[in-house]
Amino acid sequence: MAHISGKEVSQVVKSETITTTIQDLFPKVMKKRRIPITLGCCLVLFLLGLVCVTQAGIYWVHLIDHFCAGWGILIAAILELIGIIWIYGGNRFIEDIEMMIGAKRWIFWLWWRTCWFVLTPLLLMAILIWSLVKFHRPDYAEIPYPDWGVALGWCMIIFCIIWIPIMAIVKIIQAKGNIFQRIASSCRPASNWGPYLERHRGERYKDMIDPKKETNHEIPTISGSRLPE
Repeated sequence: MAHISGKEVSQVVKSETITTTIQDLFPKVMKKRRIPITLGCCLVLFLLGLVCVTQAGIYWVHLIDHFCAGWGILIAAILELIGIIWIYGGNRFIEDIEMMIGAKRWIFWLWWRTCWFVLTPLLLMAILIWSLVKFHRPDYAEIPYPDWGVALGWCMIIFCIIWIPIMAIVKIIQAKGNIFQRIASSCRPASNWGPYLERHRGERYKDMIDPKKETNHEIPTISGSRLPE
């Protein structure tokens, strides 16, 4: 029973990740068509998962697990760490947290700084390099996967992480100035970055540019007719 409940929660989280992304990109469309878009996402995920419940399902599950369950997460975690700690700024990130939980003494942040700046990057890089060095062709029941299976596995990893550099390139192209100015501009927080409500900004974000007020950031209810109270 607990296993079934866990699977249900996992499926809800996956579908909500997709619908929330659509909500952020197209709030007006999502407000009007939340039900059909959510049903469409669930249908696509259902159809993609059918291959895993066929007689050859375990063959596909093992291939997906061999490639996607390790390297994809490792690479995404390393890029996320680089983005938050070295591009956005670890100290700036800590200041944002203190705006929510209150100021803490330096000893409180010593462990977190050690993990974010030193331990976690080194461990993730070591695990990733070791995994690449020890890579071997996946096999099932001592039968190696064919070349097309290995190629498909690498394609799955690339498809999962390629959007990160693609969006970085898009932001650099949209920025102004020469290449160095564009990269520097893309690595700085946007002028409207900060708490959405003015009462939460404090002294640190008092001069930030207000985001567009006409943008509805609330996720509508299932009826789509009114905002949650």
